[in-house]
Amino acid sequence: MNIINKLLYEFYSPLKSESQRIFFIDLLRFSAIVLMVIYHTGYDIRFFKLAPINLRSPFWYYLPRVIVPLFLFSSGVSLNYKAKPGTISSNFVKLRFRIFKIAIYALLISITTYILFPKSWIFFGTLHCISSCSLIACLFYGLSWQPFLVGVFIQLNFFLKIIPFKDPMDSIPIKSIDYISLYPWAGVFLIGMGLSTFLIKHLRAYKCPHSLRIISYISQKSLPIYLLHQIIIFGIVFVISKLV
Repeated sequence: MNIINKLLYEFYSPLKSESQRIFFIDLLRFSAIVLMVIYHTGYDIRFFKLAPINLRSPFWYYLPRVIVPLFLFSSGVSLNYKAKPGTISSNFVKLRFRIFKIAIYALLISITTYILFPKSWIFFGTLHCISSCSLIACLFYGLSWQPFLVGVFIQLNFFLKIIPFKDPMDSIPIKSIDYISLYPWAGVFLIGMGLSTFLIKHLRAYKCPHSLRIISYISQKSLPIYLLHQIIIFGIVFVISKLV
């Protein structure tokens, strides 16, 4: 399979067999995707002034703060599934295509948003964060308690200010429409990595009911959906705004 086919494989790949899926991971991703679609629909409706949606109200304010950890946690869990510990360099070899693939799509998002929204383009969004976390994962690939402890410390430090730390990107004058900083969100990813073996051991027995296979399918297509959903929603809301 050449590099282009590998990059696009998730767009056209068939649903994996039930034995290859972990339902609780699928459920986490599915929940994140549904909430993401709801948020961006509301965002676009507000953008085109179809309804007075206040993105600072509790529901709309906290919604993306639920979506991001769901994506990062599930990414950490799935990345460390069946992982075998190795050296940092060997871990990078194992993860290099994942890192490269997500980084390529993150770059496309940056270029597209820079063209469309030069004053608020996405220079470090969700995919940028996941790609960077996957690079950090080379330090902890196949391990359990180490990434968990580091992840917990990052979260505690963020809330308790044990060691003063300021995000260096805070000084960037551009206000991105989707900025997901490594600190503290990498902590959520690492906690997912650390809990991967435990969660899969205790929850893999729960299989997806056949009538709900759509959950697994949507989860498997999370990357294409992430890349394309806003284009589709934006287009639909735009057309509606011209008709009403």
